Amino acid sequence: MSAHSDMAREELVETHKVSVRRFVLNSFLTNGFVVRDNDTGALAIVDPGDRVEDLARAAEEWGGDVRWILVTHCHPDHCAGVTALVERVGGEVAGPAAGPYAVDRPVSGGEALDFGARFILVQATPGHTPDSVSYQVEEHVFVGDFLFRLGSGRTDGEGASTTALFETVREVFDDLPDDTILWCGHGPRSTVGEEKAGNPFWGIARGAASTPVEEAPYRGVSVPVLAWAADYDGGRKALIRLADGSELIVPGSQLAG
Repeated sequence: MSAHSDMAREELVETHKVSVRRFVLNSFLTNGFVVRDNDTGALAIVDPGDRVEDLARAAEEWGGDVRWILVTHCHPDHCAGVTALVERVGGEVAGPAAGPYAVDRPVSGGEALDFGARFILVQATPGHTPDSVSYQVEEHVFVGDFLFRLGSGRTDGEGASTTALFETVREVFDDLPDDTILWCGHGPRSTVGEEKAGNPFWGIARGAASTPVEEAPYRGVSVPVLAWAADYDGGRKALIRLADGSELIVPGSQLAG
């Protein structure tokens, strides 16, 4: 396996069956990916939120046989370039049905998409959004904003749910081998083993004690902070508990003091 530095504008990882090229698309460090089945040359492009020409050029350098354009969730920084990319390289679009793009194959989890000599397995991974999905190709899983390395996407948006995110950690990721590569929607990649060992939110999801580490002001009231985690942009995220007992993962900047 070979790779450039984690925060590089581009990164190439080559494994025996699959190669992945990661592009940092914008100032939010949103990731887009070109994926190749090494046996047949079939290609997929994941989360084309921007840099459509660069993604298309990378696909052409790898032979141009784009079978799928895959969307993990419908936030614009992950899907704004879908229509332009289809016009540029072709391919069928798979993603949540509610997206602002034409979908050839609506997916919600449980689907297997033909991809050269192998399949792309679709898994429902709600949490950051209710209809988020992840795509697995051999040992590579493209998780969107469900995960940022040793942290998480936020769960305070419309339809988001910390409860759903934690259930997904237990029901989907606990069963994957530790060396499974997790390609995050922002920032560097990780592995299942790294997340199990070092992600404080995953630790609580998997049964670790959730005793508050401190109190902090949030929207005018003091709330318990159950855990802090590093964020992809150099900041932090906090897992907090509200007065009604619900829990949220929020940017640390939202906690005053």
